[in-house]
Amino acid sequence: MRPETYDAPQKATADGKPVEAIEVDTSWLAILGAWRLVVADLALHFHVDLYDPAVLARPWPGIRTMIFSLFDQDTRLRRALTRR
Repeated sequence: MRPETYDAPQKATADGKPVEAIEVDTSWLAILGAWRLVVADLALHFHVDLYDPAVLARPWPGIRTMIFSLFDQDTRLRRALTRR
């Protein structure tokens, strides 16, 4: 079974040629390995404290969406999981 990942949309230049894709490891294994960055980036970008009981009581899909949206921005998590 393949772990769930998020594939960011591909970007293109003005002439329609694809921009060289930067590979970011969006597997859950990589995300959990950088969990401290997830916690820090969610607090910085969304003002969400993952350890707040009110947040822990929220449905998981909303939290998961916020985590994967960290790959759409210039975040510590994205930089840490970018393959060089």
